[in-house]
Amino acid sequence: MQKSKIEWTDYVWNPIKGICPVGCWYCYGRRMYQRFKRDPKLSWDGLTPLLSHLKPSRVFVCSTIEMFHPAINQEWRDDIFEIIKAPHNQKHTFIILTKMPERIDRPMPENVHLGVSVTCPADLWRIDALSRCHTEVPFVSFEPMLEPVVPPNGIFLGLKWAIIGKLTGHGKKHDPARDDIELMINGARLFGVPIFMKENLKNVWKSNLIQEYPT
Repeated sequence: MQKSKIEWTDYVWNPIKGICPVGCWYCYGRRMYQRFKRDPKLSWDGLTPLLSHLKPSRVFVCSTIEMFHPAINQEWRDDIFEIIKAPHNQKHTFIILTKMPERIDRPMPENVHLGVSVTCPADLWRIDALSRCHTEVPFVSFEPMLEPVVPPNGIFLGLKWAIIGKLTGHGKKHDPARDDIELMINGARLFGVPIFMKENLKNVWKSNLIQEYPT
């Protein structure tokens, strides 16, 4: 586990190693593994993170892997959730983000925020799938915004958080327009959903970023 450069979390914990089998073309984890010539094979590092000494923190789980992918060993997921549910870890918030909500195989512990990635209109079904999962804090991450997404009426109903960010490391070709970001914000505001805009939107937004957390 290590301190995170991701603005909306304090730490990242990646107990599953290897290249994510989803294979998104923009995956920073894949680039990292290739750049540093790390072993691409999926594996479990077997180390329990030292969390009890930390003040209450946000911990992003499996930031480089789709933990609900069928290639991921079921026992690895079981071990992750046992650690999350441990009494000494109840003070922490564990954040899980998935592209495969249809494969979520259990109710989430109370100290888990569970979200789905939506990068384009074709991904909107994931929000509906998330609504059928049991979690205290369901959220959506529009990151990276690769195409304009017009939020359908009521899509934010029941959500507790929305993250918005652009693609980094690939130039400005895929940068969202300010109007597209405003559509997201206005849709979320209608349902009182807190919004967190990533720092990489500064040059697009050209105003103070909204950076809120679920309560």
